[in-house]
Amino acid sequence: MEVERREFKATVAKLARGVRLPANPQQAARSLMGVDARGGTYLFDPRTRRMTPLEGAALASDMPPAEVELTRAYLRWCERTGRKGDCLRLLAESPTVTGDGRYALAMAMAMAQGVVLEEMLDAFKGMADPHAALSAALWTMTLYLVLWSVPEPVSKGLAAVMTATAIVYLGVDTFWTLIAGFKLLVEDADRATTFDELRDAGERYGKVMGRNAARAFALLATVAVGNTAAGFASKVPTLPGSAQAAALAGGRAGLRLAAVGEVGAVAVTGEAVTVALAPNAVAMTAQAMGGAAAAPVDAKGHDHHIATNKWWKAANNEGPWSPKFQRIFDKAGMSMDDPANIVHVKGHKGPHPQAYHQRILRRLSDATEGCRTMQQCREVLTAELGRLGEQIATPGTTLNKLVTGT
Repeated sequence: MEVERREFKATVAKLARGVRLPANPQQAARSLMGVDARGGTYLFDPRTRRMTPLEGAALASDMPPAEVELTRAYLRWCERTGRKGDCLRLLAESPTVTGDGRYALAMAMAMAQGVVLEEMLDAFKGMADPHAALSAALWTMTLYLVLWSVPEPVSKGLAAVMTATAIVYLGVDTFWTLIAGFKLLVEDADRATTFDELRDAGERYGKVMGRNAARAFALLATVAVGNTAAGFASKVPTLPGSAQAAALAGGRAGLRLAAVGEVGAVAVTGEAVTVALAPNAVAMTAQAMGGAAAAPVDAKGHDHHIATNKWWKAANNEGPWSPKFQRIFDKAGMSMDDPANIVHVKGHKGPHPQAYHQRILRRLSDATEGCRTMQQCREVLTAELGRLGEQIATPGTTLNKLVTGT
């Protein structure tokens, strides 16, 4: 699955429209991903032995010199790249770049390494505050990966739906590579004492990600900003490459991209990913059925599946046909029991000859060949099924004769 530069920028810009950007993107991302606060500046009361988080900035003299210098270098980088001040919103909860802020800065460097950071900023240029939009997406990416950097993590809610989508959209191998690479980034970022060392850590991770995976991951993060699990799932069919990812999903991870909204939780133990789904959310299990036995003519009419859902195993007549059709329907996020795939036919008689299935497969394959998103595929597939249904139900047409045996 590839995400081209032009469609990436267009999709990011479209997704960002109407999103209410958070005042504190770090806090908002933490809430979205269910990650607890892990850093900040605190006031220690020796009498009660309690620590209270400080909202205001501490004095620079109280901070480690290396931390202060790293922060100054970050601010100089912002100005040097045309973004004055705290351009990535790393200092909202701390006067210096520390804790998760280090990981967010390294992530920005990773995205910049493949020019994806600039592509995102360019896509956000039509917004009132492009840098706020960039920061919201960046913090969402960072804290999502932080969630997976702890031992045997479990994600729920929106994070779980995002994980299921990432596994299908990016592919299992790429997903594992991103997680493993980020764990190394965390180690490198924790050891870094200068801005240059932190930038090097980020750029190494950027090479691990690659430009295509970085774009895909940035798309998922942009969808997640200010969203819910259900809202996230509803946007998945509009993502570029979602149709191709959906077609591969069954063999790739046992997941249907159209069903990610039903994911309840995702856990990682060792090298295994466990996805907990709600009932009826898994991909339809292929029935142990081949070509049906000859049936009598149905004079009153029969609800006929245009693309057969009854031929899963038998290899005669170039079968099985149902798995071939299922791949097309997966691209569109549709079931073969969808009303669009059913037409009432008078005089129906099965089973149908090889010539019928060949014609249907060719028509549906041609119709969906160029679609890039599940939404696009759904539209063209539904339209083609409508045309096929009309021809099948019309007496005297070639398709009607093949279905009725006349």
